[in-house]
Amino acid sequence: MKPESVTVSKRGYIVLPAHIRKEMNIKPGTKILIHTEKNRITLETVPSFTQKLSGLTQKTMGDTPEKVDLFLDKERKERVND
Repeated sequence: MKPESVTVSKRGYIVLPAHIRKEMNIKPGTKILIHTEKNRITLETVPSFTQKLSGLTQKTMGDTPEKVDLFLDKERKERVND
């Protein structure tokens, strides 16, 4: 991927271009690690707990983070009602 130029705002914000967010599946709420080394800044997405869980559960709870969230929400509601 070729480098792109972005501008830092007065408050230190940068905007990631839409095509990069789409390519990297970055959505509102996505956690990102920032690494610095000399004059270089690297951004790395952090998988959510449910993304990790959806991979570990071998599709027993759901094959996507959204399905895992639904499964966990349902289980929580059932435990509260018991």
